[in-house]
Amino acid sequence: MGSEMCIRDSWKMLPENDTDGYHVNFTHRSFVEAIDSQYNDFVNEEETIEGVVIDWGMGHTEIDFSKGYKEPLKWLGVSESRVPEYVEAMKASYGEEEAMERLRVGPPHACIFPNLFLGEMNIVIFQPEAVGGCVQWHTPMLLKGAEQLNYRLLRQSEGAMGPASFLVADDATIAQLTQRTLEQGQPWCDLSRGMGREVEEPNGNLVSHMTDETNNRGFWKHYKKVMEG
Repeated sequence: MGSEMCIRDSWKMLPENDTDGYHVNFTHRSFVEAIDSQYNDFVNEEETIEGVVIDWGMGHTEIDFSKGYKEPLKWLGVSESRVPEYVEAMKASYGEEEAMERLRVGPPHACIFPNLFLGEMNIVIFQPEAVGGCVQWHTPMLLKGAEQLNYRLLRQSEGAMGPASFLVADDATIAQLTQRTLEQGQPWCDLSRGMGREVEEPNGNLVSHMTDETNNRGFWKHYKKVMEG
């Protein structure tokens, strides 16, 4: 059920992209204008966006959309009425209050260093092929016995992943253009956005506004440490 996509860029641009919240408002503008999806509440004026980015340490990063989700299953782009059997199964397992909160928060949108991406219910791996080339492998994660939910997960994955999709095709185009630019002799990118509003949580995570580059700094800081041995 999984598939692959070849991209002419450094694999390191993909974890940069997948937990970057700034580009959504611009790179995916046509997508959010055409489709009523879970991302529509995160492409308005900056002060209205409630998502955050998190540097977990060790190069692991996340966009936490949950602060902006006001309704259960918003992360899936559906309401409870579309997957009633799954909703009832969750209530039976966790009780109504906890089940509805879990359905609101949803799964993570996170990169596990160095090359694993958990995009809600999509599992993605970045495979380096050359200095300027890589392969992205992706598959939806389906749940045993949850046919209603799995149907929606499959449709969502088809719409987001692959060369004919709405999201990754945009990202791949920008990544390839960025690679071409860097190969022209300007190998530096400014990743300073939001340094002044990072907050360190008690658990050591660095958190900032969704449009900040806290997560990219976290990725590159750990990458540098690993490469220096």
